[in-house]
Amino acid sequence: MIPHWTKELAVARKIATSTKVDRDGLLEFVRPRHHAIVMTARPDGSVQASPASAGLDPDGRLVVATYPQRAKVANARRNPAGEALVLSDDWN
Repeated sequence: MIPHWTKELAVARKIATSTKVDRDGLLEFVRPRHHAIVMTARPDGSVQASPASAGLDPDGRLVVATYPQRAKVANARRNPAGEALVLSDDWN
């Protein structure tokens, strides 16, 4: 018997590439996507990864919906450097 996931692999679309994109291409990719994993640095330097709803503001900056009491907010206020992994709705 063939596991069900092997059948899915056989028909998977090619989505991972090493294609370089410019800022406009990046914004085009991010604009319709609103699920992200936001990564900030905790006081000890370790990573705080948080799922969040996100979008782009008119200047093309990623903005995140959250509450001011959340750890990611305290981390970002202390150290504004951070990263975000924007997820496609096709990802599950």
